[in-house]
Amino acid sequence: MKRFISITLLYLFAVLLVVLPPEVYKIVTNADIENIEGREIRIAVCKSKTKTNRKIRRLILGDSTGHALYPSANTYNDAVSLACNQAATMAGQYFLLKNYLETNTENLPAEIVLLFTPGTFDNDVDIFAYHYFLKPFPLYEYKSQYTPHLYSRIKSIPFYWTANLPFIQTTNYTPTKAVPAEEERSNLSVLSLEYLLKIDSLARQYGVPYNIRSTPVREDSKARVESILQDLLNVSNPNIKEKMRGYVQTVEYYPSEWFFDDVHLSPAHIPSDYLEDTL
Repeated sequence: MKRFISITLLYLFAVLLVVLPPEVYKIVTNADIENIEGREIRIAVCKSKTKTNRKIRRLILGDSTGHALYPSANTYNDAVSLACNQAATMAGQYFLLKNYLETNTENLPAEIVLLFTPGTFDNDVDIFAYHYFLKPFPLYEYKSQYTPHLYSRIKSIPFYWTANLPFIQTTNYTPTKAVPAEEERSNLSVLSLEYLLKIDSLARQYGVPYNIRSTPVREDSKARVESILQDLLNVSNPNIKEKMRGYVQTVEYYPSEWFFDDVHLSPAHIPSDYLEDTL
């Protein structure tokens, strides 16, 4: 009898761990959400679902270089930033945009700006997607918006189905086994193109103009970047081709010593309002 009770209690505890909401799990375990890597993506998701009572000039999305210029945790007079991280993938950018427009149909932004460094467009689902994509964009909520390509890539992530278990979602755990790369890589990945097309369609549906703009680029990476830009201009879809032509024209090269790594500006050299300074 004692063994039966012990097994039953153990089973109930295991079930509780699976169904327990992440917020409760955080309280029970003292999990510190502030220390979760990629916190900026979760902030962006939360803001994308928040109804605003004001008209804004710009809705900003982007990768980590865009986030460095316009942190998603900050408040702006005439803008909202959902910029976050490259690992969120272009699908994540689309989900954020869709959330925001659906939530704020009465207060649509005057324009949408996507801020990316040139190397972001080659991003496809990799091992980082387990933590930076599947956790902030739960499968049970966003799977209906997956393309077949995205779903096939997600299924290649080891233990992808565990990412939304509450006791994992509140941690930095990521499987260590690498995700197989696409057989043919491009500077504009299949995934990025698919969801850029969806972003284009969504913006047209809501009647909000959008532009894709580059963040600052290191001078010593010019040769590599020029090659990337040429590939971006080779896209066949006329709508995306037009946006890429505009994107290429916004690329600006800054002194390499102004960067603390390959793509991110040092804090001392981040302009107060990059978009205003470069228009």
